[in-house]
Amino acid sequence: MDTVHTLFERKASEVPDRTALVSGAVLFTYRDLDARANGLARSLLRRGVGPETLVPLRLDRSPDLLVALLAVCKAGGAAVLLDPGWPEDRVAAVLDGAPVVIDGPLDALGAEPSAEGPGVAVHGDQLAYAVHTSGSTGRPKLVGVTHRAIAHRVATHAEAYRITPADRSSWLAPPASSVSVVELWPYLCSGASVHVADAATAGSPPELRDWMVASGITRAYVNMPLAELLYGLPWPAETALRLMTVGSDAVRVWPSPGLPFEVAVEYGSAEANGVTSCLVPLEDRCTSVTADETARRTRPPIGRAWPGVGVPVLTSGLEPVAAGEVGELFVSGPELARGYLGEPARTAERFLPDPSGGGGRVYRTGDLVRERPDGRLEHHGRVDQQVKIRGHRVEPAEVEAVLLRHPAVRECVVTGVPGPGGDLRLCAYVVYAVTAEGIPEDVTESTPDGVTDGTGNGVAHSSGNGFANGFANESGELRAFAAARLPGPMVPTVWTPMERLPLNSSNKVDRRALPPPSWGDPRGDGGRAEDAEGDDPVTAGVLELWEQELGARGALGDHFIRSGGDSLSATRLVDRIGSRYGVRIRLRDFLRAPTPETLIRNIRAEGRTT
Repeated sequence: MDTVHTLFERKASEVPDRTALVSGAVLFTYRDLDARANGLARSLLRRGVGPETLVPLRLDRSPDLLVALLAVCKAGGAAVLLDPGWPEDRVAAVLDGAPVVIDGPLDALGAEPSAEGPGVAVHGDQLAYAVHTSGSTGRPKLVGVTHRAIAHRVATHAEAYRITPADRSSWLAPPASSVSVVELWPYLCSGASVHVADAATAGSPPELRDWMVASGITRAYVNMPLAELLYGLPWPAETALRLMTVGSDAVRVWPSPGLPFEVAVEYGSAEANGVTSCLVPLEDRCTSVTADETARRTRPPIGRAWPGVGVPVLTSGLEPVAAGEVGELFVSGPELARGYLGEPARTAERFLPDPSGGGGRVYRTGDLVRERPDGRLEHHGRVDQQVKIRGHRVEPAEVEAVLLRHPAVRECVVTGVPGPGGDLRLCAYVVYAVTAEGIPEDVTESTPDGVTDGTGNGVAHSSGNGFANGFANESGELRAFAAARLPGPMVPTVWTPMERLPLNSSNKVDRRALPPPSWGDPRGDGGRAEDAEGDDPVTAGVLELWEQELGARGALGDHFIRSGGDSLSATRLVDRIGSRYGVRIRLRDFLRAPTPETLIRNIRAEGRTT
């Protein structure tokens, strides 16, 4: 069967001078990209890469990352997608023992461009790449995906997206995300071009919109939190964008039918690649353009199965649910991953023999769905505690396991809580290991000077305890501990100290009894600190918008991220500040010092006083 690199090679021989990749001032033709990948593939073979050898790629989204992905395929290895910003703890296991790690300039590997490929035969059932996904046991899982799975996704997406050589796709996915499969290969196997947005642009909806318009992007795949902000912006009627695909299991609102492009929902996972789409079948797609008023009174569905993919909805006993009932979604077909590499027990828990008796396998997604009379699927939550934070799957148990390694934490529970803007935030409820004798010696050694248990009773209350508030919120010690061991989306944004965790009749944590978090109030005093120089109109206005975004009042020196915000809510805040005061505040500048004081200073610098 054809693999993505043989499909690409065929296209490179047909249209060698056509543009394949654009990243800032860098432009690769199909010939350039193929030659660079050939040279790197030969270098990898010299370094011991063979069939299914895991090759960690620790690179930012960039031309080098694309060359490396293609080269590993040509050499017969399996690329392990890593984010350069991930903590060492998370990547150490996969880096140890690897014959080669690509984490810097490709020139350092002695890879000279070559017109000749390495000539390695690759079978469709061989591994093509692997990605990490959060694990409920407290450890991340490494999902292994085959060439057959990618080739099927390329074929189905090329047809549903109606890709032509004239298309220009955006590449926005984080470097460790399997979403890159959708953004890259259907286009590069069709003679189209891929355009790379830098990290700062990709994180700011207004800047990303402007970049898409200026770059002539025709197709874009965006995760749900960012997509909602993007299609809520004004767009010029002459934009080249024709389709924005939203990758999510739960899109909350319908885009306006007046947008100059179509918006469609797609659902999938690392373990099952593409599962459903609102673009199939082509003659009956359900998008922002085709949805009628009746459809718009409910949330957008996740669509129907991709061609060749089975999506049985089953009970906990693996029996089909009654028509119209909610059940667990299972997936079968050629896009299933091989499983969790090196973990047969965990693989067996999620990849089961097909209960229909067909002899194949099904993947147990953990997602609850209902099939509507029109055959489309609606998402109805999870059977477990897994949540999706800024487009990333997070198992709270993995975060809890990391926090429990800190000597100051006796108990904790982590859960997803809707923030003031409606987007899901990660909240940690923590019972601190403080006794009547004070903070344990090994805790005081790791805390900043002056942080002590001021109460003397050693109990952390949700209403505010001197040690708990100072340690968890003001000092940032526990947050820093988590950030050194977990990717950004897995670090809680809100920390609530507890005297004890509520239990149900089975002596398990009763998550429904957890108190609501105090958004944006890291001091725990329930109000704004009196550190403002009078209530002048600008100060009052900024603090008002700050409170509306975070759900609690703030002080001049409060840190937006430590107060429960994230990059997307920061985008909303600076946009609202800009609209009210007629100023332009760049998101990247605000995030360098994300405080009300910074916003007020920027407003006054432009002569605004009201």
